[in-house]
Amino acid sequence: MTSEVVVMNRTGIALASDSAATVRARGKAKLFHADKLFMLSHTQPVGVMIYSNSALLGVPWEVILKLFRTELGNAKLKTVEEYAKRLIKFLSGNDHLFPLAAQQRYYEQLVDGFYARLAKMSETRFVAFARADFTGKNKPDLRKVQAEVVSEELQEWRAKNDAKCFKTAIGTDLATAASDKVNKLVLKHFPDIGGEVVNDLTELARLIVNKEDIPHESRSGLVIVGYGEDEFFPVMQEYQVGEIYRSQLKFRHMDTWAINNETPSVVKAFAQSDMAETFLHGISPTVERNQIEEIAKLVMEMPDVVIDAFPGAGRNRKADYKRDVRAISIDVARAVVKKLRDYRHKLHHIPILQFISHLPKNELAHVASSLVNLNSFQKRMTFGEDETVGGPIDVAVISKGDGFVWIARKHYFKAELNAHFFRNRSSLAPDHILTDKQMESDSDETQS
Repeated sequence: MTSEVVVMNRTGIALASDSAATVRARGKAKLFHADKLFMLSHTQPVGVMIYSNSALLGVPWEVILKLFRTELGNAKLKTVEEYAKRLIKFLSGNDHLFPLAAQQRYYEQLVDGFYARLAKMSETRFVAFARADFTGKNKPDLRKVQAEVVSEELQEWRAKNDAKCFKTAIGTDLATAASDKVNKLVLKHFPDIGGEVVNDLTELARLIVNKEDIPHESRSGLVIVGYGEDEFFPVMQEYQVGEIYRSQLKFRHMDTWAINNETPSVVKAFAQSDMAETFLHGISPTVERNQIEEIAKLVMEMPDVVIDAFPGAGRNRKADYKRDVRAISIDVARAVVKKLRDYRHKLHHIPILQFISHLPKNELAHVASSLVNLNSFQKRMTFGEDETVGGPIDVAVISKGDGFVWIARKHYFKAELNAHFFRNRSSLAPDHILTDKQMESDSDETQS
């Protein structure tokens, strides 16, 4: 998994990312160090971070972004949005990088993983039902449980909005072309299921492409941030990217954040962000959800307890009282939650943003790096969670005048042994990495 943070004010932008990459196979997890923070242009002040899937149709995002960077060259685009559109255009229709056969194969793998998840959900629910019945008299029917899970999933996907990035119902074409394969996948994961559920599963194979939402099995996150030629203050855009179907990229624009006179600072965490959110908002998101649930439960149940204790009131009158009070209780619960959130926002969140709006570039980098490190520390200190955030933290700062500057960056090689690497990329190398003495040494070795 991943922890990434972007901190922006009128001075510039700081980006920080951990390095942990988790690969799961045969029920085992292996951790590696990966690059997730990149320059999007060799010459312009634009960067990009990736999270979730590290590849698109088997091609690592690192390879994709560096190829795009080469194609982009020295082009100067007017806005960050134009850089995002240019990247999307590079991915769509690129049959050389993403052959049609690979597009079809990865669609089938997506359906396979999606069905596997539904089968796992069915098995989990089946086991829970079986454990709940201690007598053993009412044995649950696995096929019935599977039918319920598939039906619920189908209703959820039917209710989602259609994908805006496709002009046609590509999912229908894909499912039709791969109908034999889809039917085999249905039998693989649901061997004893009835005909009606088979139809539901076949429809789901279409909907996971045609609908706007992107299944997590194929989802990558892109955070594009920096300055266009016409932008004087930082802009950040977040996209979710799915796969490529019939040479068309499935993507979804999630949000845009821009620094301006009304918004002098922004702090945004991506992927695994609980500890960063806790620092920024003064309460853990998980704790807040549980707190709201308990408040709502208390406000809704307390009137029933009080009314039931009324002496001399009949059952019908008590029922009338409860009905009237419940309507009021809902408004009371909402008012209490809103008051708590307003209090937290005013006394905790706003002061932090006000302070960040005045920070210089080096302090922006320190804030971003510290928040990622906080997420990593929490994972390390918690037994109940996998340690999926960690490794060296890459940090960069982007500003209108100085462009993209690395503050902290891991390398898979030693700089002092690879003078030629920086010499060949002298326009990109920081001055301190390659000294004159190292250059002379490298030159002497070449001559000898």
